[in-house]
Amino acid sequence: MRNSTKTLNKIYQPPPNKTGAPLKNDWFRVEKQIGVSFPSDFKKIIEDYGSGCFGSFLFLLNPFENHADYDYLNDINQIIDADMDFKSHRHFSKELFPLASTENGDTIYFKPGSSIESYELYVFDSRRGNVEIHPIPLVQFIVEWSLGRLKSNIIEAPDNTHFKQ
Repeated sequence: MRNSTKTLNKIYQPPPNKTGAPLKNDWFRVEKQIGVSFPSDFKKIIEDYGSGCFGSFLFLLNPFENHADYDYLNDINQIIDADMDFKSHRHFSKELFPLASTENGDTIYFKPGSSIESYELYVFDSRRGNVEIHPIPLVQFIVEWSLGRLKSNIIEAPDNTHFKQ
């Protein structure tokens, strides 16, 4: 994870004045509140970048977002409810939990309880109902995607490498 995180930080410059970054004990509080242990690389990305968008396309679902119109738990439930086609797919599991979404409405899920270092990502195509499984952690997924090396029929490579809050 460490090398992938360094590579991500080279591709996308972390913002100097980030918004939505957690304080010291915030992860413990949020994980206890929602009953999900997040992958360590997801936590590191949120800590480094706060809230925002990679490549004008990929948004992490940040539990520490601080907009008046943003309600993390409500948004998570709306995403899960909206992905009803995914629920009928053979790869769906009630344990899957969303980590990120795209400008197109696609959702990237992981399965809590799996290793927080090594886990699979499930990418749900909201337009066609397709699912792809990527056996790599989120930080590596973002790096591969950013460099145009991610093999996906759902998510196209970004046209820029800017992180925007």
